[in-house]
Amino acid sequence: MTETRRRVLLTGATGYIAGQLLPAFRERYDLTLVDVRRTDRDGHELPDVEVVDALDDPEGRFDALCQGIDTVVHCGHLKPETPSYAAERRNVELTARVYEAAQAAGVRRVVVTSTNQASKWYERPWREGLVDRVGPEDYPRPDSWYGWAKVAYESMGFLYATGQIGPALPNVQIRIVAPRPIRAADFIDRPVADFHRDLAGYVSPRDLQQLYVRSIEAASVDDEHGVPFQIFYGVSANARTFWSTANARRVVGYAPQDDSEREFADEIAQRLTGR
Repeated sequence: MTETRRRVLLTGATGYIAGQLLPAFRERYDLTLVDVRRTDRDGHELPDVEVVDALDDPEGRFDALCQGIDTVVHCGHLKPETPSYAAERRNVELTARVYEAAQAAGVRRVVVTSTNQASKWYERPWREGLVDRVGPEDYPRPDSWYGWAKVAYESMGFLYATGQIGPALPNVQIRIVAPRPIRAADFIDRPVADFHRDLAGYVSPRDLQQLYVRSIEAASVDDEHGVPFQIFYGVSANARTFWSTANARRVVGYAPQDDSEREFADEIAQRLTGR
C-alpha cells in the first residue's frame, strides 16, 4: 500500500463486478462511488454511493466528482432489455462521457471494465481445435452487440491515450471472461465444451482484485510504441486456458494465484460422473 491513499472513483458501484472489487478497494483507496442507484442486485444498500446519471447530468455533477481523482475505474453499464445497436450505443456514449470528464479533470488513469465478448467469435475455432490461444493483439471479433460496444470502448480508449484529441489519457481495458463460481448443476443440459470453456475462463475475486489494483498502481501502462494503453484479459492461472495474460504479467506484474481445476475439483468430478 502506498503511504498516500489514492483517490479512486468507481462507476457502476452497485454492480456485480464492482461488488467483487470493493473489498480490496476500500482497504487501499479513498473512494468515490457512483451509480444510478444505491441498491445492489441482492437488495443491499450502499449508503455512500453518489446517485448520478452521467448521461443526464445538466448540473455537471459527474464532472465535479472527477476533480482531484487519481484513477477512474469504469464498471458502469446500462443493461438493455433487448440487445440492439441503439441500446448498446448508450453504453458507448456513457463511456465516452467518462473519458471526456476524466481528461478534463486531469485524471492520471482510467481502468475500464471490458469483456472477452470483444473477441468471443474466436471461441468457435478454439472449440474446433483450430486455434490454441487468443491475445489482446488479435483483431477484435465480437459476436454480439454487447461485445461490439466493448470494442468501441477500447478503440475510443486508444484514441484518448494517443494525445491526439487533448492531453493523453492513459487507460487500461480489462476483458473479464468468467467471474463467477463454476457449478456442475449449471451445465447439466449443456455441452461439456461449455463447462470446459468456463473452467478455462474463470477468474477468482482475489485475482480480479489484483489485476485491477495493479492496473491502477503500475508506474506505466505504455505499449511498445509509448502509447499509455493496454488490453488485459481477466482470467486466473487456470490449468486449461485460452485467453493470454502474458502482457498483464509483463506490464503490470499480474501474478494470478488461483486455478479453476483446483478451486472446483468437486464440481468437475460431479460433471464427469454425472452425479
